[in-house]
Amino acid sequence: MVMMMSMFSGILTRSSSSVYNIGAKVWVMDPAANNATSSIPMPDYVLDASRSINGVKYAVPLYFGGAQVRLKDGTYQGVTVVGLDDATLFGRPGLVEGKIEDIYAENAFIVVQDAEFNKLKNPKVGTEFEINDHRGVVVGLAKVASSGLFGVQTLYTTHSRAITYIPSTRFTTSFVLIEPKSDADIPYIQ
Repeated sequence: MVMMMSMFSGILTRSSSSVYNIGAKVWVMDPAANNATSSIPMPDYVLDASRSINGVKYAVPLYFGGAQVRLKDGTYQGVTVVGLDDATLFGRPGLVEGKIEDIYAENAFIVVQDAEFNKLKNPKVGTEFEINDHRGVVVGLAKVASSGLFGVQTLYTTHSRAITYIPSTRFTTSFVLIEPKSDADIPYIQ
């Protein structure tokens, strides 16, 4: 009985890790999206519309996408790429090594140190890899509140780099993250 409850609790925690790790109070997504890991890209005007709602302090885009990383030894590994808003880096992870400003460097990515870290051959700051025929460089190592559910490594970069490096549809905003002026504004924003 204890083992089954532990498994259930672990699945719930890991399946909602994206929400915990980003930490936004309000998420805007396509109505057909049923979870944070399988987003449906939205048109750019959704970001503008979100910013115009009374009670919104600020709203920023967030990109979630999957990609294949080619490591130095020639092996490939699937990853989830999180593209943070270029201006604010809202939702950035806490770093254990490196500086957050380095995410603006050419080809820069931050790798999460979690249970899946060894799948990328335990990279260090300065490790290079290839992602969709683009060079990638690890500029930081991060810790997050919860690892992902499906055993896929997570990389963080800027929103503009993510939509440039990863093939996508014409709409590129996976989610809009909203910070309300106060918690009392959340019901109105919703």
